[in-house]
Amino acid sequence: MVDAVESIVNQTRLPDELIIVDQSIDSDSKEKVFLHLKEHDLAKNLVYIHDPSISGLVEAKQVAVKNSKSDIVIFLEDDVVLSPDYIETLEKGFINHPEMMGSCGVVEFVAGSGSFYTALFHFFHRGIFHDPRVGIHGIERAANQGLIQSNYLSGGLSAYRREVFEQIPFDTINGFFALEDIDFSTRAARFFDKEKFYINTGAVLDHKMSPQNRAKLFTKYEGKLRVFICFYKKNHTSGWDFLSLVWLIVGLFIESVMVSMLHQSVDPVIGVAKGFMQGIKRHIKKL
Repeated sequence: MVDAVESIVNQTRLPDELIIVDQSIDSDSKEKVFLHLKEHDLAKNLVYIHDPSISGLVEAKQVAVKNSKSDIVIFLEDDVVLSPDYIETLEKGFINHPEMMGSCGVVEFVAGSGSFYTALFHFFHRGIFHDPRVGIHGIERAANQGLIQSNYLSGGLSAYRREVFEQIPFDTINGFFALEDIDFSTRAARFFDKEKFYINTGAVLDHKMSPQNRAKLFTKYEGKLRVFICFYKKNHTSGWDFLSLVWLIVGLFIESVMVSMLHQSVDPVIGVAKGFMQGIKRHIKKL
């Protein structure tokens, strides 16, 4: 978390407020942050919420928004390091495009994001599952390409006008987790108009994902298929969306077979099968 805070205080455009939602059971992170900021001007605009009872990422975002007073809210995760002009670039996007309701930056480097994976991904992710982010994230594609319209915004890199939260509730009841960000941005784009949401390729950060807490092969593929089916149940609007789901399931099964062969483990295939059954059985509750 300290590296993330350090990259924030070194921004060319400091945020008007810094809200940290800490769900850890101890106070180690809190003490490090306060020590780091004690002589910085940003300290007076720091709101530190330390509450282990906050359950998960979505609820943490909800708490952060309730405690924010800004017209534009930027979400960040604790394992990111921002480029020096990250906040300034996101803000300029909103200033230069008053119609913009939401945007997200790009990750400087993404492991395993080669051209073959990108092509395979887009071949099977169609319709409601079309994701423009894949093929933009990654060091070889991080050059500024301006604004790219996208219904899918990455949660830990995203920014929204306050009006969005006044109309679109966070889903804290259906357990989307991995897809909570695109579920939220998809609903927002449907309400406000998809032409008002963008990927801002000039805003770049480094996501230093820890190998800890990364899903194992079985869990990864079980969860991936389950949440995609649940995402479809909640957000589909036409028969074409069902065909997109069927095509995606075919693609994820093929991917799981390839990964199973690569790792000499049947866990991905079994995970896809279990995720399919869980997704079919899962009941989606209305917000």
